[in-house]
Amino acid sequence: PSLLTAPDEYGNTPLHEAATHGHWPMVVGLLKRFITLGHKKYDDEINKKNHCGNTPLHLALQFDHPDIVQFLSENGADQSIKNN
Repeated sequence: PSLLTAPDEYGNTPLHEAATHGHWPMVVGLLKRFITLGHKKYDDEINKKNHCGNTPLHLALQFDHPDIVQFLSENGADQSIKNN
């Protein structure tokens, strides 16, 4: 995997980390980059689960980053995905 999508030991990708910590510019930048890589890659990354079953959307909700929750929701995050 590339550095854009490489998970850490917990299955968190850079998008998971950016959503967790409320790093707005990183979330936007990563999603823009995924768009250039193609639709399948974009869908895979925006909805990818970490080892606990959390997507970037779950983490943005959990850590109270409403701007990121809204942005992810408006840009393809699947709100029906359940975590473990």
